[in-house]
Parts: sequence; C-alpha cells; structure tokens
Amino acid sequence: MLDFAFFLSYVNTQTILAFIVAYLLLLYGFRRHKWNLPPGPWSLPILGNLPMLAINHYRIVEKPEKWLAEMAKYYGEVFSLKVGTKLIVVANGCKSIKEAFRNQHISDRPRSKVFEETDLDEGIAFTSGNSWKYQRTFIFNAFRAFGIGRSQFEGNITKEAETLVEEIRQNKEKPFDPHVLLEQCVSNVISSVVLGTRYEHSDPEFKHLILLINNIANDIGPSTLVAFLPMAKYFFPKQYKTLMSNFSEFRDFILDIVNEHRQNIDEDNIHDIIGVFLQEIELSMKEESDRTQYIHLKSLTATAMLIFLAGTDTTATTLRWGLLYMIKYPEIQAKVQQEMDAVVGRMRMPQWADRLCLPYTEAVLLEIQRIATIARLGFPHVAFEDTKLAGYDIPKGTYVVSNIWAVHHDPDVWAEPDQFKPERFLDEDGKLRQREEFMPFSTGHRVCLGENLAKMEMFLFFTYILHSFILTKPDANSISMEGVSGGTFSPKPYEIVVKDRN
Repeated sequence: MLDFAFFLSYVNTQTILAFIVAYLLLLYGFRRHKWNLPPGPWSLPILGNLPMLAINHYRIVEKPEKWLAEMAKYYGEVFSLKVGTKLIVVANGCKSIKEAFRNQHISDRPRSKVFEETDLDEGIAFTSGNSWKYQRTFIFNAFRAFGIGRSQFEGNITKEAETLVEEIRQNKEKPFDPHVLLEQCVSNVISSVVLGTRYEHSDPEFKHLILLINNIANDIGPSTLVAFLPMAKYFFPKQYKTLMSNFSEFRDFILDIVNEHRQNIDEDNIHDIIGVFLQEIELSMKEESDRTQYIHLKSLTATAMLIFLAGTDTTATTLRWGLLYMIKYPEIQAKVQQEMDAVVGRMRMPQWADRLCLPYTEAVLLEIQRIATIARLGFPHVAFEDTKLAGYDIPKGTYVVSNIWAVHHDPDVWAEPDQFKPERFLDEDGKLRQREEFMPFSTGHRVCLGENLAKMEMFLFFTYILHSFILTKPDANSISMEGVSGGTFSPKPYEIVVKDRN
C-alpha cells in the first residue's frame, strides 16, 4: 500500500495551487462551452475580464461607449464580457438592441446595494417583475389623467419658458452660463408633476435641491461600478459614501413632502403624482389587495425621486447641448429662426401645435439628440430566464447593455456621423422623416415613460429661446464640444451671450 505521508512529501504549495488553477480552468472551460455565448475576449476564472478592464481603465471611464464600439468591430455586433463572475452582453446595433429590449425575458433590472440601501430598488426605474409592470401601468395612467405630454399640459411648460426668457434677458449682452437656469426651469416642470409645487428660483431650498440633483448626476456616472458590483464599495469607499450621502439626503427631502401630502391630502383635489400614489396606497390597503406589495410608501418615495432626477437632468442636459450647437453653427441657428418667423411670426411665441409646420426646427432638435446621445449606454437589463439574442444563448442573470451611442454614430447608417447635419431627418421634400435607428429614449418594454413630456419641454424651451434671442459665444472664448460622463453625457461648462431679436 502507498504510504500517504510519502505521497505528501512530494506535494508542496505550488503543486496544490497549480492543481486548483488547472481544475478551475477546466471547470470554467466546461461551463463556457456548455452555452453558445456571444463571442468575446478570453477571460480568467473568477476574475473574468477585470485585468483587461483595469488596463483600459482610463479609456473606459472617459468614453466607455467608444471602447465598447471598438470591441464590437472585432467580436461582432453582440459580444460578451465577464466582470468577475458576472456575464455582461453588449448589443451595439439597432437590430440587436431592439431584439433584446423587446424580449420579455430581458426586462428585469440588476440588483444593487446602492439602490437597495436607499430604497431606489422599489421605484419604477429599478424594480422588476410584477412590481415594475404594475407601477408602469399605474404611472402611465396617472400621466394620462394629468394630460402630461399632451396639449393640455402645455401651459405648465410655457409658464416656465416665459420665466426662462425673462431671466435670460437680464443677462443680455454679457456672458453667462445657462446651466443652472435651464435646470431650474425644467425642474419646476417636473416639480409640478411630482410634488404639485412650483418654486421661485431664489428659494434657498430650491437652490439646494438643484445642487443635490447636480451632485447625484455627477456622481452616478463614475460610480456605476459602485452601484452594480457588490464588492466595489470596498474598493471605492469614498465614491460609495458620497453617492449614498447624496441619495439619502434627496430621499429625506422627498419624504418630507410625502408626509406633508399625507397630512393635508384632499381626496377631491388630487393634482400630482404623490397625491395619486397616496390615494392608491390607501385604497389598496382598504381592499386588502395584493397591490399593497407593489405600491407603498417606499415605492412612492423611490419613484418620485427617480422621476424628479431623470426628468430634470436629461432634458436640461439636452437643452445645454442644443444651445451649444446653436452658437457653434450660427447659420443653422439663423435657419431655425427664419423658419419660425415664417410660420409663427414675431407677434406671438411658438406653440406645441406649431411643430407640425416647423420640420427644420424639429430636425435640428433630433440631430442634437443623436449627436450628443446623452444616455449613451442607458441602464442595463437583466435576463430573468434563459433566453436567446441574435442566435446566442443568454443565461438567466446575464446583464444586457445597449450601446445606443454606437447606433447613433454608425457610419453605415449616418454619413459622417460626427458632423452636425439636421438634414438627416428631412426627406427630399423637406418634410420630417423618422429614422428607425434613432432611439434617444431607448426602446422596447422599458422605453422612457417621460418621452412625450421631454419632447414637449425640449421643443418649447428651445423655440422660446431662439424666437427671442440671437445666441453667440463670448469673443475671447473658444467653443469646446467635449463632454463629461455622469448620470448623462453633458457638455463642459460654457458661457453664451444673447441679443434681443425684437
């Protein structure tokens, strides 16, 4: 019989480690080949592609969408990466993104410690399954009841657009940064929807709220890793702490308003999302309905936060890009103004209905959204069942990411995609034409619920400004079209000079 001690004398630590590594490699290879996964770079057991991601850290942090688009050139429109043990599939084309996000089995959201600890996982953007389905239907019906995104809501936006024009006029012929002013006006529209309140721009509470929204928008981009990787908070403690602090403070702000609504609710005069939520919560509790597991104070607070954050940052950022492109291309600005003068005239301000007769102006707005693509990768989806995408296996639990920037900058679809050309969205007769590859609000089951509201806001704010002013750059400053990745892809701070057109 072989003596066990004799055997151990030939076994050292290196041998054991080599055996373990060989075993893990064999196990990893077996598991990977069990599935017909999308192609991708070779990865290590446990670590996955983390070493490669670390090597490309700076490129990924600054321009993740471009790095992923370059990977797609090598591996194909749909490819996969492993971040640790987590499989991530990236769709880089119009066809594959639409196939993925129309697939009912790829509609969940990833779990996240950040969102769990701030209760954001209870809100419509991050919840999944029946909770998401119920909340989506509920919010959609509430929007429709309030006329949000429809002509009857136009007055709420034009009131803020008039304020915007008045405050811009106070800065007439001297350089100023439009960032905060745009956010205040857009945020007030969202506030009327969610909170039923309009703030004066000088209100200290409102100023702090705008600052808080900016902090979250700036932090959430660099902290995406912190948000979605369970162990990341231990590697990035400072970013994690900052993100949690901002979310918690914003949650407390919303909770205070929710409690005020609860104390003063008028069942016969419900005029905002918080009021509708509270009414539904009370009704479902009285009926002892299953709805109580989907709609409660945590889901109310989280959804109010998410609508407020997303509705403010995305629209204000798009408008900032819009003004920047207008001072970059004064000839396009002049053409928009000429079209408005011919259709609207100089005696009144533009109206939502005018857009049907302003195809060039609409094309400019679409081109701004395409070339800037502020939500470049969007939020990932998760497959809640084994499924297929582009002929490949997508195992349950896989993250699916859409590279919308790659679609919007595909040279096979958009000639000279880095050039600003509104004519892309016009046909031979000068009429507006829709482009299948244009998806700034994402696509599929989780398309942005606020799309119609955002379109109305962008049109009215943009046309009010250009109807009233000629926009130019300060003489001593150059124009930078570089952007910064955060919650959205936003332009670097810049100043404009305005002159009255009257």
